[in-house]
Amino acid sequence: MGQGESAACAGAPAWQEGQWYDEGVIVIYEGQAYIAEHGNPGYIPTVSTYFWEPYAGCSEDPAPGEGSCDHPAWQEGQWYDEGAIVIYQGAAYIAEHGNPGYIPTVSTYFWEPYAGCAVTPDPIPGAGGALPEKVVAGYYPNWTPSPIRIRDINSQYNVIYLFAALPVGGSPGTTGAVTWTPPGDGRGAATNLNADIQYARTTQGRKILLTVGGAGNGMSFPTREKSQAFVDSVVDIYNSLGGFDGIDWNTFEANQAPDTSEMIWISLELKRRFPGFIITAPPAPWKDVDKTFCEAMVKAGAMDYAAPQYYDGPDLDQQEYIVDSVNEWVSRLGARHVVVGFGISDETNYMSIDEAIPTWNELESNHPTLRGAFDWQIHLDESYGWPFADGIGPLVHE
Repeated sequence: MGQGESAACAGAPAWQEGQWYDEGVIVIYEGQAYIAEHGNPGYIPTVSTYFWEPYAGCSEDPAPGEGSCDHPAWQEGQWYDEGAIVIYQGAAYIAEHGNPGYIPTVSTYFWEPYAGCAVTPDPIPGAGGALPEKVVAGYYPNWTPSPIRIRDINSQYNVIYLFAALPVGGSPGTTGAVTWTPPGDGRGAATNLNADIQYARTTQGRKILLTVGGAGNGMSFPTREKSQAFVDSVVDIYNSLGGFDGIDWNTFEANQAPDTSEMIWISLELKRRFPGFIITAPPAPWKDVDKTFCEAMVKAGAMDYAAPQYYDGPDLDQQEYIVDSVNEWVSRLGARHVVVGFGISDETNYMSIDEAIPTWNELESNHPTLRGAFDWQIHLDESYGWPFADGIGPLVHE
């Protein structure tokens, strides 16, 4: 490294949340230098990769006492004595109290972050981190009295949305917080919910997302106080379920204009708290406000994909309309940030599986890196004999 490069590094300030950075500004974040590719209001450099990129012109020496971590990866169910150090989701943690393998980011009484060594963080979801390479998703509503247990859902589904967390006090929310009610227990889904969620995540390799909103349940975030209350409530639900992998902003159907800047802050804050956290949304494919919102979220690194819904409305189930619409969404977000929403049913404005398959084939032919597809809803798919899972799933995964 030359003297000029060293000087540039020495003079670079530490990144600060909420501070405006002009294009070309260099900052230090978590021991690494980053340069602003575009002006931004203090987005996190490792998350908002559209606005920041690593700067190779200077480097930071690790702090005294820091070094590479060669500690073992955390393992569920293994006993850890007080003082044990593990690596979990790209970060080091030390056991403050002996425990039988509690999750470090959830059981904060037993674990705390360990600063005695430096660890290379896991990739951020927007760069391919926790999100599957190809998504086959389905909505799992909580109003069904006897739903299938999560662990027994058709194996083609690798993303399952828990539908839906609702705003406290009704739309648009009185406090900013949300609550979520478990599904019916006719087949043991509620009794085994936590165990099944964790089995699906750790053994089956699926991603579980908490959907927020739904029909008539838009939310407003006019203040940071309400945004913080939302984050805190999601963390509480996360802890009560033993952990999940992301949230789905399903807040469009109440015609509530999105508070984009605050929803970016909320999403990035959840990503900061839970490395690898996934953020998605199922917008109305025709609405300009939804398009603008999703585009801003993706550019800020605050959304991993948008999944426009092509069902339950005039002409939304028509292949020609879907193909043209997806072309626009891809042009705005990029194919890897677009998932296509199907509704497979014999109801009006829904597709049959025989219509959905050629539609997906044309979409993927046009956009080979399209991220995937989802179905509304898993319980209907099961009742019909899994046409979406077994018909579309293999095509997406291949």
